Amino acid sequence: MTLYTTYFGGLNSLVHPDDADLVLGVVRYPQDFVQRVTDRNVPAVAPPDDLLNAFKTVEEAGDRDGVANPSAAAWRTVDFEDRYRDHLDGAGQQQVLDELRGRAEHRNVWLVCWEKDPRYCHRRVLAEVLADGLDAEVVHHPDPADLDEPTDEQDGPELASLTDFSGGETA
Repeated sequence: MTLYTTYFGGLNSLVHPDDADLVLGVVRYPQDFVQRVTDRNVPAVAPPDDLLNAFKTVEEAGDRDGVANPSAAAWRTVDFEDRYRDHLDGAGQQQVLDELRGRAEHRNVWLVCWEKDPRYCHRRVLAEVLADGLDAEVVHHPDPADLDEPTDEQDGPELASLTDFSGGETA
């Protein structure tokens, strides 16, 4: 059994689930087309509003400020992964995860959301959590190994030094 992850833009254009596969949207606010391209949307395992809003706020600020990888900066800044894992530890989320694990034991499952880059997306973390305790392989589309790894230079503009503010002289 395999847990696949992808984004809506790649579903049925870059990747094609088998008819027997279970395709799950894992977004809090689905658009109308989500019902057409998934078997079901499961908002209980989407990020909570406060975390999603914090991420989007930092990501948008990074984009406005010219940060090369605003998603990476936002992911780290809001401590997304740890906070999302804490969310998944909730009683309601655990009940949903147990149900999904039961369904996943007998067929391949696709987790689908908006973000293209799985390195900075909750579906990657969700797949890891679901796979824990199952004999499941996790396959991400796109594969994180095929994506450029951000460097410190890509995280944002260089910080000014005290020398820069003093006109080149230090005290």
